[in-house]
Amino acid sequence: MKNTSTKKIIIIGAGLSGLSAGIYARLSGFDVEIFEKNPVAGGLCTSWYRKGYKIDGCIHWLTGTNDYSCLKPMWKTIGAWEDEDIIQGDNFGTIEYQSQKLVMWNDSKKLEEELLRISPEDKKQIHKFIKYFDKSKTVDFPLEVPTDIATLGELMKIGPRMIPNLPLLAKTATISCERYSRRFKSPLIKYFLNNIVPGKNNLYSNIFSYATVASYNGGVPKGGSKDMMDKVLKRYLELGGKIHYVREVEQILTEKRKAVGIRLKNGEEHFADYVVSCVDILYVLEHLLKRKYRSNRFHSRLEKIHKYPIPSCLYVTYSVDAKKYKDLGLTTTYQFDTKPFRIGYTSLTSIRIRDYSFDESFIHNGRVPINVLIDQTDINYPFWKMLSRDRKAYLAEKEQIGDRIKNIIEEKFPSLKGDLELLDVATPFTYHRYCNSSYGGYMSFAWTSRNMMLMHNGKIRKIKNLYVSGQWTQMPGGLPLALASGKFSIQRILKKEHRDYHFPPKEKRRKANDK
Repeated sequence: MKNTSTKKIIIIGAGLSGLSAGIYARLSGFDVEIFEKNPVAGGLCTSWYRKGYKIDGCIHWLTGTNDYSCLKPMWKTIGAWEDEDIIQGDNFGTIEYQSQKLVMWNDSKKLEEELLRISPEDKKQIHKFIKYFDKSKTVDFPLEVPTDIATLGELMKIGPRMIPNLPLLAKTATISCERYSRRFKSPLIKYFLNNIVPGKNNLYSNIFSYATVASYNGGVPKGGSKDMMDKVLKRYLELGGKIHYVREVEQILTEKRKAVGIRLKNGEEHFADYVVSCVDILYVLEHLLKRKYRSNRFHSRLEKIHKYPIPSCLYVTYSVDAKKYKDLGLTTTYQFDTKPFRIGYTSLTSIRIRDYSFDESFIHNGRVPINVLIDQTDINYPFWKMLSRDRKAYLAEKEQIGDRIKNIIEEKFPSLKGDLELLDVATPFTYHRYCNSSYGGYMSFAWTSRNMMLMHNGKIRKIKNLYVSGQWTQMPGGLPLALASGKFSIQRILKKEHRDYHFPPKEKRRKANDK
């Protein structure tokens, strides 16, 4: 670590992006302080306990776990996990529709055989889909250097890596899963294509998510989200970084259109050479900057949320006897269709269950948590916000939803009747309360067939020395982009300081090559 620089960086938020920025800043020799509103680090990448059970609130798969991913060196740099910590499965889950089942195998050949077994008449379209699927397995976005500061030579190296992906992107990014599914005759395959992952994403997003796991680039770290983030926090502290808990930032301080520090809600003021904000972007613009500055790239999307929906969810968790659940023979993720039921402003027709028996650290007294993720976009947020004003009514609604979903699961799997114990119900308002998350979102804007991908340079016009980081700077967000954007913010600062912004630095790479 260099010690030549005494310049200071203040980071707002101790989620993955904030800790990533903090680690890369310490590796670059900056003094760093992180201010976090909650009593623990982790942000949206977290786990919590209810009745002795660990509930994982984030990681279903973690992009960047195979040796060919440009993300893997970043995960290793921040100390997130060791190779032996990663659990890999052989499938992406099971879809059941109208009593027919489809296992989403990782192996392309097995998947193709599964689809052909279900619908031989869709043979031609199935072959095309498998080609898309296999091509998606090889996609690896270059995230070593942000393109806005890259040299011409670096951009020329990025180009050849991206060009092979452009035909796939052109064919799949502008078509919805619903529209694409019309090419198939099988109702089950149509249903599968619309439900690979939750939300109304474009075809590219859904296939890429599935292919990430199928290429063993989306494993799950043992212990889940909080255990991983505890390791990242440890790495940051070992490098000499400082963190302040229960210190919510009220305002980013500016002088002559230059960020100079922060004011906390308790009135304290702290000053630094740079401020890096790693929290929800609308909260930054509306609250921390007091609506004094506009970012057209963000505001244009926030003002058209019908076109740029923000994903949220209802997260319902139960405990169940581990042996009873195992005897059902279900894959880790299992989705089945149901009679229509309503939550918030949305009518729903399916249940997606995930169990955690694949990781022994989640099993408690012979029982295992299972959770149900119910898709809720920003459309539903006003329902939960209004309901939260009456705490008694809010808690009663959560209890009723827990009972309603439990009845659906018990009707589907009679052997579980009387054994499901409700542990927790997290709503879109939970995400807002915990992380000041706009519209209760747990990810950035959804990437649909109707909108354009956002890639932001991390700057707010007319403010110097302020950098915004986190998944909001590149849709569709998620942990990989939070990780990369934390690093990007420090690379941009290094560029401004006329310092080497590469990790590892060019000098170290030259010495390694000489050896």
